[in-house]
Amino acid sequence: MQVAGSQKIAAPVETVWACLNDQEVLARCTPGCKQLTRVDEDQYEAELELGIAAIRGRYKGRIAIEDKEPPNRYRLNIEGEGGPGFVRASLVLDLEPQGDGTLLKYQGEAQVGGPVASIGQRVLGGVAKMIMGQFFGGLAREIEQRKAG
Repeated sequence: MQVAGSQKIAAPVETVWACLNDQEVLARCTPGCKQLTRVDEDQYEAELELGIAAIRGRYKGRIAIEDKEPPNRYRLNIEGEGGPGFVRASLVLDLEPQGDGTLLKYQGEAQVGGPVASIGQRVLGGVAKMIMGQFFGGLAREIEQRKAG
């Protein structure tokens, strides 16, 4: 399943980049994140609890940040497993200056398997879009709070 989208963030590229590389910010912005533990410079173990339709459940997995081109781009690789099945995703995040802010664009591919795969691509696509919207919306709010504080 292909995933893509964008989010306008009212902050310079360097600020957005710093937040995308901040463990605490990533944990707060990730929907359902119960724990995010750094295991290496750009690798984390995560525990998520999602309460959305057929993907409801607890997941454990790994998140890796790769192919960094500071402060403009990186690849985010995600693998997780839980009762509802598994998910693997690889996303490229691009940051582009836009006026006095940043346009964050993401695109990539996600795969799901196990019982969760039976709900159909259209429903899964909607769920993926919602989760991405929550993450990037949360990131934008985090950055706004940093600017205000």
